[in-house]
Amino acid sequence: MDELDKLDDAELKNKLVCLKEDLEDSENEKRFVFKQSGMHVSSSKVAQEMAEYNDESLRLQKCIDQVSEEIKRRGL
Repeated sequence: MDELDKLDDAELKNKLVCLKEDLEDSENEKRFVFKQSGMHVSSSKVAQEMAEYNDESLRLQKCIDQVSEEIKRRGL
């Protein structure tokens, strides 16, 4: 996320909002997918998908942290 210094203040705040929405959507999707009953899925497939959701959540949280730090650095 090296491009943060190129964003103006409003764009930076909007980016933070979008990232938080993306994280919330990802978490909602994860809860929906893994609460499904009546579907037989192998445990290896479940583990793989859980790892993918966790990786995505970690990636998004890292981006949120970076944007939040930039906002704090700018004193916004």
